[in-house]
Amino acid sequence: MKEREFVEKIRNLNIGIFTISDISRIIGKSRGYATLYAKRLADRDVIVRIEKGRYALPETDSMVIATNVVIPSYISFLSALSYYRLTTQIPTSIQVVAGRSKKEIMLDRKIIFIKFDKKRIFGYRREKMGNGYAFIGEIEKILVDILFMPRYCPIGETLDAFEKVDIEKLLNYAFRMNSIVLLKRLGYLLELKGVDVYDRLKGYINRKYDMLNPLLPPVGKNNSKWMLKLNEVL
Repeated sequence: MKEREFVEKIRNLNIGIFTISDISRIIGKSRGYATLYAKRLADRDVIVRIEKGRYALPETDSMVIATNVVIPSYISFLSALSYYRLTTQIPTSIQVVAGRSKKEIMLDRKIIFIKFDKKRIFGYRREKMGNGYAFIGEIEKILVDILFMPRYCPIGETLDAFEKVDIEKLLNYAFRMNSIVLLKRLGYLLELKGVDVYDRLKGYINRKYDMLNPLLPPVGKNNSKWMLKLNEVL
């Protein structure tokens, strides 16, 4: 099969990432032949090798690749805030919430996989991007993820995003994460934005002071209402 014909067939599949099995099926040859065929195309930059046995077309969006390496997975944290234009920071990597551990992948940007329990993987949607589909967290889920694991995005970067959320959906997603410290951080931030949810969250507040931002030194005032040490100025 001619290269141009092969590329067009792959492009029409809208699959983003394809495997040796896909190549074998398309060209009608054995896996062994398909492996050699893929190597030849990769050596000529007709296709891009993502990892062993997995490839993409050169024009495939990095977000499509990032969220099709591990399934289920989706873009979150600072990368997702940037996608929605809710931060002025420019991410240097693509942050992917995934259902299992995975080593980083380097393309035009580094792809970082952040493992969550599968019960915490929800609240994302499929977006068409070029010749494939990417999976992007909803704004409510992105905020919940950041408050659950602040080390992947400064909490201060979430403030503008709170203007765009459905509060009921945000609270529902927060409860589904089953994390007390997340609820405490969320309650405090919503209060800063003028939204009072204390009566709905007070039953989940323990008597331990947690850091608003666990990456910063444990200095700052204690907030006894939300049992947080306010070690980040917002």
